[in-house]
Amino acid sequence: MLKRTITYVIMAFLAVVFLAACKTKGAEEDDTVYFHHSMADTETQTKEVQSGEQQEYYLITEVDQIQETLQLYRYENGMEYRYYYGTGTRFYDKYGNRTTVSSFKQGLLVTIGEVNSEGILCEARISDQAWVYEDVSRFSVNPQLHMFKIADNKYSYDETTHIFSGDQQVQMEDIAKGDVLSVVGVDKQILSVCITTAQGTLQLKNTKLFDGSFLQLGNRIFTEITTDMALKVPEGTYELVVANNGWGGSTEVTIVRGETTVVDLDSIKGSGPKQGRIQFLVDVEDAILMIDGEETDYEKPVKLTYGSHSVAVYAPGFDVWKRNLYVNSKKATLLISLKDEGEEEEKIETGGQAGQTETQKTTESTAKESETKSESEKRQEELDLIKDLISGMTDASSIVSN
Repeated sequence: MLKRTITYVIMAFLAVVFLAACKTKGAEEDDTVYFHHSMADTETQTKEVQSGEQQEYYLITEVDQIQETLQLYRYENGMEYRYYYGTGTRFYDKYGNRTTVSSFKQGLLVTIGEVNSEGILCEARISDQAWVYEDVSRFSVNPQLHMFKIADNKYSYDETTHIFSGDQQVQMEDIAKGDVLSVVGVDKQILSVCITTAQGTLQLKNTKLFDGSFLQLGNRIFTEITTDMALKVPEGTYELVVANNGWGGSTEVTIVRGETTVVDLDSIKGSGPKQGRIQFLVDVEDAILMIDGEETDYEKPVKLTYGSHSVAVYAPGFDVWKRNLYVNSKKATLLISLKDEGEEEEKIETGGQAGQTETQKTTESTAKESETKSESEKRQEELDLIKDLISGMTDASSIVSN
């Protein structure tokens, strides 16, 4: 246990994985969606991940940029899975060029790579085997023959064809005359249809102060800001939030289908630098909290400037908890739940329920109460050793930077 704990500390120092927002990853599952997390995988799920490495094809059914997950339809068994991604995830377009997650949209055909030890997807590629037709307005549908006609070309569709309207999946009958579509297919088979007339455009102005930081739109879209960027967004009303280097604010925006909504970020940047008071609640005593690489006392709320901060929590016998904390409000509370390694292993060996998420797992209090004095001493020794390691790493980092 001690050796593995030290290994986790060293790995955490060398490769910090930034995960977005203040929320703990672990959205609730429904009956047909399976959450992939390496520590929670049963033998069946592990085998499925290995199959994914053999270039199986998946269809994107949802991209959640707040929770940082991709929901993918797997053609081999007709089931849907959610995968975590992070800044360490490599995204590629159909030509093999590096791109961002914003290029991964509903209805695209993709292949995926392996999942790392923290349950994060290492790689995802847009497939070059599928064609994509944008701005399709000349089309017709024959439900009896399951035929979809684009201009003068005929294609077929079936029960695996996905139809999207905004964030919703709808039926082929919901496509109306006058709609504009984005269609994805392979050869003469339609894989997906997106009704793009249910979208509008969000145009940002005066982005210089926030370039390279992140924009949060409602509870779905969380994306990097680029110079005067334009973003396709499903129609509706959202809260738009920006924050960077102590500046930031929010405003309500309404996206109308087929129209462009312009937001001037100078109008919401406010006065700076601003700070938020963040109360950290950790469910393990004597855990070490690191913010932006420095050990931090979290008994009282911690003042942090508006913008992005790296957060890591270490405790003997527990997985390292790492997130990218996006501060954009005057005060907030962040509940951090660490996972017990020993309990995780026991769940796998006894065939625990597939697809459990981190937030669904609890450490049994009886196990804590029965802890012997010698075990407590060992855990304290491990904690002291971790502190020494972190201190040594920090000193080494300072030497290198100088």
